[in-house]
Amino acid sequence: MTEGREYRELFKKVERQLSKIEEQPLLKDTLGLIIENLLTDFKDVFGFTGARLYILDENYYRLEARFGEDVKSPIGFKIPVDYGPIAAVRRAGCIYMDRNSKDVDAQLEAKLGVERFAAISVGYENSYVIAFTVKKELSENYDDVLFALSSIRHAINLKLAKETLENIILQSQEIQLSLLPEKDPNFEGYEISGRSIPAQIVGGDVYDYINVTDKILGVAIGDATGHGLPAALQARDALIGLRMGIYEDQKIVKIFEKLNKVIHRSRLTSRYVSLFYLELEANGQVVYLNAGHVYPYHYRKRKERFIPLKEGGIVLGPTSNATYGRGFIYLEDGDSVIAFTDGITEAKNLDGEDYGDERVINFVKENYDRYNAGQMVDKLIDEVTRFSQGSDYTDDRTVVFIRKK
Repeated sequence: MTEGREYRELFKKVERQLSKIEEQPLLKDTLGLIIENLLTDFKDVFGFTGARLYILDENYYRLEARFGEDVKSPIGFKIPVDYGPIAAVRRAGCIYMDRNSKDVDAQLEAKLGVERFAAISVGYENSYVIAFTVKKELSENYDDVLFALSSIRHAINLKLAKETLENIILQSQEIQLSLLPEKDPNFEGYEISGRSIPAQIVGGDVYDYINVTDKILGVAIGDATGHGLPAALQARDALIGLRMGIYEDQKIVKIFEKLNKVIHRSRLTSRYVSLFYLELEANGQVVYLNAGHVYPYHYRKRKERFIPLKEGGIVLGPTSNATYGRGFIYLEDGDSVIAFTDGITEAKNLDGEDYGDERVINFVKENYDRYNAGQMVDKLIDEVTRFSQGSDYTDDRTVVFIRKK
């Protein structure tokens, strides 16, 4: 066993390797580099002379790569998963054996050109095995080898798990982005714009434009409770259900009642979805339904009045027998509708004060003749971001603005 100063030097070597592992941009693609670094750093200390990287392939571990000059194993060489040392490393994570160890097949190891070896299993379900050939004269370093390789195995597994999780999240982000409009719609007689900023990589806010007919445009905005991946998946399901119902030419009340039942049956009892949907006709006629969403506003420019759009019912999900009703408005030339999620109104400043509906209303009034629809959306989100800068409150933020020319 290494002692004193030598032990501290060993620990420094291990720490260096852990840092190198963490710095790798994509470990799945650079395991070979990690193995080469280990051979270089521990050649003199542990007598590592070569290494082999195996990948799980159904009922075998297949040799994928060789490192060092003394490795005789042919690429593609297969070792059964039930082979003693393989079973041991899968179970314990780290082993140190020689040809005389229990369950070791001396003839098989001779084919590999190995007398003494240390090995670790890494990755999901032990998808990789890394085996190191060890010089006989340094076999007394048994405990130190296990200590170093156990630490390195832990770091590799953490890095691989992190990469897997990031990949899942990024795929979820791509799914969510595919549901958001690629661009604002071109609907004659109107200027329309929307924008969504998630609090995390993915968020629970959604908005959508649906071409109901050539003369009718559907506009939706929704918010699943919470944020992150679970909220994004719930919001995705609600939006897909809405689209399907519209494309099947169902009435919006029936669509919302069916959506409510589906979300309720999902058994995600801690989650629900608020959803606002309107259908806009070229002549200014609007029918809408608000399922528990923060109230959008109809701005009647001629009378300088902001009217909340309340008609509808409760949020989707909490109960299976919710009923909904429609609301109707008429947009005159110059009128608008602004819809948003609670990430806008509930954004807090350092004093714990909400941005609130009144600030949204005042922002629209003060900038109505100054900004087009796209600018109105972007500037409002920017304004809320400045208002809440430095506070702990974070939530997804989405705004949709419609103005009749």
